[in-house]
Amino acid sequence: MKRIRCLMLLTLFALLLAPALLRAEPGFPAKSEESPAQPEPFPTAPGQDIAWLPLEDGLDMALLSFTEKGGGEFSRRITIRALRFDTSRYDICLCSSRWEKAGVPTLREWAEKKDLTAAINACMYLKDGQTSTGYMRGGDKINNGRIVSRYGSFFVASPRVPGLPRAAVLDRNVDDWRSLLPQYDIVVQNFRLMGPGGEQVWPEHGPEHAVAAIAEDMNGRILFLLGADPSSVHDFVKALNAHKGLNLNSAMYVEGGSEASLLLRLSGRTHLWSGMSPASYLLSSRGDDFPLPNILGIRRR
Repeated sequence: MKRIRCLMLLTLFALLLAPALLRAEPGFPAKSEESPAQPEPFPTAPGQDIAWLPLEDGLDMALLSFTEKGGGEFSRRITIRALRFDTSRYDICLCSSRWEKAGVPTLREWAEKKDLTAAINACMYLKDGQTSTGYMRGGDKINNGRIVSRYGSFFVASPRVPGLPRAAVLDRNVDDWRSLLPQYDIVVQNFRLMGPGGEQVWPEHGPEHAVAAIAEDMNGRILFLLGADPSSVHDFVKALNAHKGLNLNSAMYVEGGSEASLLLRLSGRTHLWSGMSPASYLLSSRGDDFPLPNILGIRRR
């Protein structure tokens, strides 16, 4: 009987909370004294010109909305926050707690320690809490020296020779990655997010969770992407493909779930967006600030 009463109370709590959740904008962080609300990009629907909000010279942000209609009256709204930067104006750094040997910082702590303007997960990691699940190298420092055969994408940055792009997302099925990897100081391997031309490579009915990704557009700019609300990766890609104005060339999945995070730090103010989970919806309007062993960040040149 006590168990039944408990379930009834939880159900009532969820019903009372539901209207507030439906009114909340997906993926928008809770306001705080440390992270005050900043001007938000106007959400862009498919078919519209993307409403890029200039943040700094060479740095823009957009909110991409997409509604997936299901059976009957069911529909799912996906909102993707996109941070786009010009690699000629920003240096990219790869940070790993394995190399720092001083605990595992949160994304916020990484940004403060390394004076980063923006940051995102670099990769998924193994149970030891430090090792990337795929190949990862920063200069001569190796986090994981094994090329994973089922991972079809590499993010590379900081070329060692002139004439190469300052950063790129390589597709193993398209690019000459074997010759390119040794020519870059930063290399991170993970799943392909999509194939050429936005080709779907993920199952249609896969698990639903927040998604963090890195993409390259046709002009060589790099995008940090976060879909904070749970969706399948297939639907995340579908939402990106609906926004043709992104003009994406290639993209790489970096993390999923509550730990998927995106950070922006301007004029000493930090804004953090994290993946949502069912517990997040009940307890707050955003995810938590997780310790992240491996992150990618940018700082102005």
